[in-house]
Amino acid sequence: MININAFFIGFVVINAIALALLVGFAAVETTRFFAANRKQRIARHEPFGRYYSQLALGH
Repeated sequence: MININAFFIGFVVINAIALALLVGFAAVETTRFFAANRKQRIARHEPFGRYYSQLALGH
């Protein structure tokens, strides 16, 4: 019979690794996104919030 504690610990470890990979991927992609749009935002002289809210809403 499988010990439920061993299964639970393994499940939590696998999920922790997956979460760490997800956070790392999101951080890299977010940094790339903001770095790619920085020159355009500075050229338009728009504040950070206004530029990205208009970018997200399509205005």
